[in-house]
Amino acid sequence: MKKVILSGIFALCSIGIFAQTNTNNLPSTAQDYIQQNFSSANVKEVKENSKWQIWEDEKFEVILSNGLELDLDENGNIIEIESQNDTVIPMSALPSKIVSYIEENYTDAQVIGWEKQKKEQEIELADGTELEFDGEANFRKID
Repeated sequence: MKKVILSGIFALCSIGIFAQTNTNNLPSTAQDYIQQNFSSANVKEVKENSKWQIWEDEKFEVILSNGLELDLDENGNIIEIESQNDTVIPMSALPSKIVSYIEENYTDAQVIGWEKQKKEQEIELADGTELEFDGEANFRKID
């Protein structure tokens, strides 16, 4: 019985050690980006994807307490922001050219998703509208 109790205590302690929310393993670029744009939310979890997954661009996945999930490349550059519960993404977290387009054409719109690929960027608005931009954030079309 003693062994079972000790094993249980050890298991709980080890879970606490491996499920840390420490951002120290993130590149400074990522740490700065999170602090500047999401300072009101706490980091719940940081996952580092292994190097053998070469088909994925994302190296780090950061889950915030407000329901946003950030995907970053190996240099700490943001490549995707996804809302798990329709949490609005702060405009400060988006490229300024895209923000200007949204403010001019979609007054009071709320952004709940953004993804950057090599040659395009996509925005998802809370009303379901999807906007497509090129790599330099020039508007292409409504998707």
